[in-house]
Amino acid sequence: MFDSLTPRRDDGAESEALVPLYVSGVYREAPPTLRAQLIECLMRPMGALGLVAVAGGAFAALRQRHGWQTVQVTLDDAARITADQVMELSLYLQQATPEVFRQVADLVADQPLAVGGLSAVLLLQLLRRPQRR
Repeated sequence: MFDSLTPRRDDGAESEALVPLYVSGVYREAPPTLRAQLIECLMRPMGALGLVAVAGGAFAALRQRHGWQTVQVTLDDAARITADQVMELSLYLQQATPEVFRQVADLVADQPLAVGGLSAVLLLQLLRRPQRR
């Protein structure tokens, strides 16, 4: 039943294309505190121009509100950010800074009781598998 969603080991590019989808799914399923942590993790490597260009500037507004020097996301901020906006941010990061998804995987793995849905399982399966060279 889930075979079409399960990352295949023989096609890394196709599997990697699913990462933003899984990240947004994790975000959708996550409790508010984990949502805030996910947003912070994803925003950390972003510059001002990237934040303005993604998701209608929703993430730039967060950064501006709390100061450009620090990444701080409140529970209220996380409540305003949608899973679709997180998907847009993830798509951008996949091209610009794909290594950030290892940090996302660590964050999700550290809180297994907070996120136990299919998206979390698939994301961890994809990001924690050994890299082929």
